[in-house]
Amino acid sequence: MSEGNASAGVLYIAEKGSIAMMKVEGNGVRNLAEGFDKWIDHLVATPNVGCVIIDLAECTYMDSTFMGMLVKLARLLMKRCKLLIANAQPLHHELLDGIGVMKGWEYVEQPVACDSWSELCDAISGKLNERLVVEVHQQLIDWDERNKKFIPFVNLALAELNDKKNDADDDEDDD
Repeated sequence: MSEGNASAGVLYIAEKGSIAMMKVEGNGVRNLAEGFDKWIDHLVATPNVGCVIIDLAECTYMDSTFMGMLVKLARLLMKRCKLLIANAQPLHHELLDGIGVMKGWEYVEQPVACDSWSELCDAISGKLNERLVVEVHQQLIDWDERNKKFIPFVNLALAELNDKKNDADDDEDDD
């Protein structure tokens, strides 16, 4: 999972009746995960959402964390919503199909027009939500067996998170 330090893009969201839309501008990377996760929570709590469209026309790159967020969205909403990936480029097809993300999703080639896009604020604190990154990689593993390659990453990350928690607990005990 060597995604390097790809700069984060911007996520724009909109709703029109029962359709929820997200437009990805630039890189869909792990720094966007926290805001994406909050949007998923909003969609789950909004019963009238019947279709979710993710527009990749302006997306230049996606890392495994971002694709894991797509899996999380599909797991939670595929039984009640139509899930569409719009305007995917060949690189998107390669990435999404290569790790099985497209279960529950359909590709469409159509403009996603909306005059009321709102920027989804992400990583306001500037801190990466490490636990969420680990969670979505675990979901990638559970979603498709081709993603077993992430098991060492998940195990290492869980150990590091537990070490940090234990260190923090020890620091509190010292006080």
